[in-house]
Order: sequence, then C-alpha cells, then structure tokens
Amino acid sequence: MKRITLYVVLLLFTGCRSQETVINEIDLNVTVERLDRELYTIVQDSAYQQLQGLQEKYGTFFDTFNGQVLCIGNSRNPLYPELLVRFMQHDVVRSAYEKTAEVFPDLTALNEELTGAFKHVKFYFPSLPTPRVIAYVSGFNTAIMLTDEVIGVGLDRFLGNDYELYSSLGYARYLQYNMRPERIAPECVRAWLLGAYPEPAGQAGTLLAMLLYEGKLLYALEKCFPGQPLERLTGFTPEQLQWCRNNEQEMWKYLVEQQLLYNANFMAIQKFTGDAPFTPDFTQESPGKAVNFVGSCIVKNYMERTGCSLEDLMQQQDALQLLKEARYNP
Repeated sequence: MKRITLYVVLLLFTGCRSQETVINEIDLNVTVERLDRELYTIVQDSAYQQLQGLQEKYGTFFDTFNGQVLCIGNSRNPLYPELLVRFMQHDVVRSAYEKTAEVFPDLTALNEELTGAFKHVKFYFPSLPTPRVIAYVSGFNTAIMLTDEVIGVGLDRFLGNDYELYSSLGYARYLQYNMRPERIAPECVRAWLLGAYPEPAGQAGTLLAMLLYEGKLLYALEKCFPGQPLERLTGFTPEQLQWCRNNEQEMWKYLVEQQLLYNANFMAIQKFTGDAPFTPDFTQESPGKAVNFVGSCIVKNYMERTGCSLEDLMQQQDALQLLKEARYNP
C-alpha cells in the first residue's frame, strides 16, 4: 500500500484551495550566500584575519571548498593566506571574478526562483531538509558542489554561453550552451535530488536503469519548476528537444531492436548517457543524452497509471517493474 505523504494530507485539509496555493504558503526561504564576494573583499583589503570568521560561518563546507575546489588545502594551514592570494591573483581567476561581479551584481531573482523550487521540493519530499546555497568562484573548476547540508554554486561556470574565455579554456560549444545563469536553479535542485536519491545499486549497470533514473530526475524537475519550458530543464536546445519529440518512437524501437536496454557495458551506456554534441547512434541533429527524454516519457506513463507519489517514484529501484507497470508503447 502506497504511503500517504504530506502533500496528500495537505490537500485533504485545504478543500478547494489549489496545490500551488498550498505550496506557496510553505514557510521556507532560500538566500544564496556570497562566499565569492567575501573572499574577494578579504584578499583585496589584505584583511586575512577575517578568514577565521569565514571558517566559523561556513564550517566543513569551507574546508571542502578549499581542498577540493581551490585545491589549496586546509584554511588552518599557516600558508593558507599566501596560497589563497596566489590563486585569486591568477589572471584567469581574476578575470572570472570580474566577470562574475558583472553578470551577478545581485542574486534576488535566483533567490526567488530557488525559494519557489525548494518549496515544491518540500511539498513533494517532506522528509528532505532544505539546503544552504553558497556561491563561489572556482577558477572554472567546479559548477556544482554537494555536501550533506550545502549546495555550492560556481558562478564562474554560468557566465553566459557567449563568454569568450570558455572557448579559450577549451570548453566545447555544446558544453558552453548550458553555462548560462538560467541553468543554475535547475542544476541546484537536480544535484540535491541526486544526493538524496542516488543511482540504485542493483540495476544501475544497465542502460534501461540509467535512462529511467534520468527520466525520474527530469520528471521531478518538471514538478518543481511548473510552467518552465522543458528545454530549460533538460539543457537541450529547442531544436534538439523537438527532435526528441519527433523521434521518440524511433529511439525506443532502436533500443529494443538492437537489444541495448539490458546492456551493462559501461562504454556502451556512456555513448547514450554521457555528455556529447549528439548521440552517435542517432543523427547529428539529436542531442547527447537523447534517451533521457525517452526515460521521462516512460516515467510519465508510470505515474499516470500508478498514481504513486513523487517520493515513492524516486524510491522505486526496480527498473524492470517500473517499465512493466508503465506499459510504455510510443
């Protein structure tokens, strides 16, 4: 018997009030913290004694950030201020800070969008905590960093797909397309769900399991960003998304006829699910990861037929059972 989750209970007690009204009334606020500005100010003013305050404010996240993103070690190291200055005075990093200040002088719009999105997360996944969101400049190293309590956002990885330095740094054009501000909120929510519901251990090694897992994540994003264009959530261009819609049946037919659904070969799976300018087995008009669209279509069928909660969906780890209950037939 399916568990009655909080959002069902809320609807029972709110009568004719709409679901969105209930969600909007959830007491929750997300404000992105600007570690990028604080570090830049400290270095500019040579106020290194203030670094201890950052350690206290950001806790273990600060250690992870310094060790895994900046790669300069623990902030308690006596050499840390010198290493930090060297990092931030590097020409590329300095350019990143200057561009970040230009593109993101204010994060009010992002705060509002994240607040709305995480109200939906709380509605559909009431047991999940709401994360702190901390912005940083990584020297183009890390776009999203996840800890148990924090989502870190490398603002320098979302400066706009026309930012000239991305090409100089070797980012392919298909990757640059999603290095834009409007991708931050969906990437944050996706990362939080990835952390809460990691790939199922048993069947994660097949292409079917991977495309259904990605389909579940995309379905959840659609619920958390109602009314948003699907291309914004998928990262596909409008033309690529239309290609997926036009070729949904052909993609599924190909996967079935070539007996690829239960393929557990890592390289074979990566060919369909890894970042790429297009899917090699399809046309060059297709996006990389095109099969994720098929996965989301299967998941939608499953949800319509079972009526289960979004929380139950994410906890469903049996890919074969999900496919069977979906009765997918494009």
